[in-house]
Amino acid sequence: MTIIALWATPRTVSTAFERMMIERGDHLVLDEPWSRAYYFGPERRSDRYPLTFPESTFEAVEAAVLASGDSQPVFVKDMAYHAASGITDAALRAMTHTFLIREPAAALSSLHRHWPDFTLDEAGYVAQHELFRRVTAITGDIPHVIDSDRLRADPNRIIDAWCDDVGIDHRPDALSWEPGMQPQWQLWTGWYSNAAASTGFERPPATATAPGPVPAEVGDLLPTARTIYDELRSHAYS
Repeated sequence: MTIIALWATPRTVSTAFERMMIERGDHLVLDEPWSRAYYFGPERRSDRYPLTFPESTFEAVEAAVLASGDSQPVFVKDMAYHAASGITDAALRAMTHTFLIREPAAALSSLHRHWPDFTLDEAGYVAQHELFRRVTAITGDIPHVIDSDRLRADPNRIIDAWCDDVGIDHRPDALSWEPGMQPQWQLWTGWYSNAAASTGFERPPATATAPGPVPAEVGDLLPTARTIYDELRSHAYS
């Protein structure tokens, strides 16, 4: 069984990372399967959406993800908060884990623009930290960590190092692609317009600029989010 998991917080270029894996063509790519349980299933942790997938319990989603790896390599991208409360230790042991992080002021401000009523759980940092610590304890190894700004600045170098660590060949040709919405994105098309328009990892500005003012809801979360970000970033590819 070969399952590579990418655990992200919202607005961290995780879908561009997923698009790269789609471009490779050598993995079955699953887009946010645990979101079905978190938002739409009978055990849903949020009432943001109505019950839509009565079959999507956390157990059923996990079983489907694990079964998908029986006959082919799998890459699964998900928000850590979707899975954290329902995923089992056995499932975590069966995967190779990567955590994708981004500076909180930028990520949370972007989330606020798209979803001004996001909850603390949906901000994602606390659940990502809990999942990171849990994976570390279960596997005995520090998971792979990618800082999205470093990734965007030098995708070839960061992805090369990551591929080596997760045991797949580096394919530089997969760092660029044709724009377009992908079949995997049907459930969350409203979130993926930027990824659908992209042709590669968008580089950050050449010169750093001071962060602008953030909404009050974001500012209240920044101390906790930055502490978590700093801890995970200490393990990231440099």
